[in-house]
Amino acid sequence: MKRLLKFSPILAPLALAFSSTASADFLGLTGPQDFIVRVGGTYMSPRQDQVSFVDDSFQFFDSFRTTVDPDTNWGWNINVEWKPIEHFGIELGYIDGDTHSGGNADGYFPLITEDIVFGDVTGDIARFDADVSTASLKFYPLDDTCMVQPYVGGGISYTDFSANRFRGSLRDDLAEFGLRGTFDMGYSWGYTWQAGIDFNFGRDSSWLVNVAAIYARSVTDMRIGIFDDVPPPVDVEPVIESYSGDYIYDPWMFNLSVGYKFSF
Repeated sequence: MKRLLKFSPILAPLALAFSSTASADFLGLTGPQDFIVRVGGTYMSPRQDQVSFVDDSFQFFDSFRTTVDPDTNWGWNINVEWKPIEHFGIELGYIDGDTHSGGNADGYFPLITEDIVFGDVTGDIARFDADVSTASLKFYPLDDTCMVQPYVGGGISYTDFSANRFRGSLRDDLAEFGLRGTFDMGYSWGYTWQAGIDFNFGRDSSWLVNVAAIYARSVTDMRIGIFDDVPPPVDVEPVIESYSGDYIYDPWMFNLSVGYKFSF
């Protein structure tokens, strides 16, 4: 069910396609309504950010600052576009990224208990997935008869973070001290803009190749919790230490896709 919900931005325009006749009547449009479906690969490059983590538990009133620098990865994309009139299109897109890992974690846990200090933890400490959904209004400056169709667009974006977890080496380090930890990230609403080009195979061909650069504004909350590995009594607070901080993800995404045009 969770996976199905992720595809809701894709299913919506497909439903719109089958109801295009009613939409055309409602908007006062005449003639066939054009649609484009594009599917392909995506190269995702997130931002490096200095994150200030603060002590959520107020036990030690501690805070620290560390670099979060996820590596780049490849994913896949799909988008559906409706062109009700010449020069303008409405696009809903979905980009499914692969797992990010990385970050200089020096001082990531400067204080967990009064006796245990993780000031020398370095390297990749966590992994996470990021999926980006977008809704954009696009402008095509050239006539529809041109075989090369550049465009620009902008709109809103939604970024969902999942599969958040510490890497195995750090989990092992915590286990040596009888501890376990959690690493969680939230979601983000933001804006997006893009620029791209459709290369049509021919004036009468329905097939095209697309290249596009997409930027999405994405700021999310990172939360780190450290727990006793042995479950405590019911009336005892299990958290030893908890930190949170705002991370600016802000990915650049570069699409290479194959598209198909059709009309109703």
